[in-house]
Amino acid sequence: MRKNANSVDKNSPEYWAKMIAGGRYSLLLIVVLTVVNIVLLLVEADRYFVFSASFPYYLTAFAMGMDEALSGGIGICTIIALVIGVLLMGVYMLCWALGKNKPGWLTAALVLFSLDTVVLLVISFTLIDSPLLNLMDIIFHALAIYELVMAVICAGKLKRQTAAET
Repeated sequence: MRKNANSVDKNSPEYWAKMIAGGRYSLLLIVVLTVVNIVLLLVEADRYFVFSASFPYYLTAFAMGMDEALSGGIGICTIIALVIGVLLMGVYMLCWALGKNKPGWLTAALVLFSLDTVVLLVISFTLIDSPLLNLMDIIFHALAIYELVMAVICAGKLKRQTAAET
């Protein structure tokens, strides 16, 4: 049987490294788009990018709603939500930066984003009129989780192979 010239050896360190890089790239994109979404929310632009974390966005939106009802503008609730969002994005950035050499950080990112997905699902099925409104967001969350799972699996394989060689 002849191998296709475009086939990829899924048991090669090169493939594993590509999968790790793909998971890390997705994580970085999530951070960037989450920050963009929150800025767009703050300036009341009617835009939203789906490949982002939901918890910081919805927390900020909820806090802005509370502040609007209480004081008519941005207040302490929004500021607290923004601080929480910045801290969370900082943790994601740590996971991205340190995940290149330490697979545990990719696992931490996977756990955090899985919790974010649970928040998205709860909001989608309880607070929003139709879960279909968040369908694309749910699909992109699933895609990001797949990317992170593959990165964690491949990082483990790469680590085991490196340990076996020494």
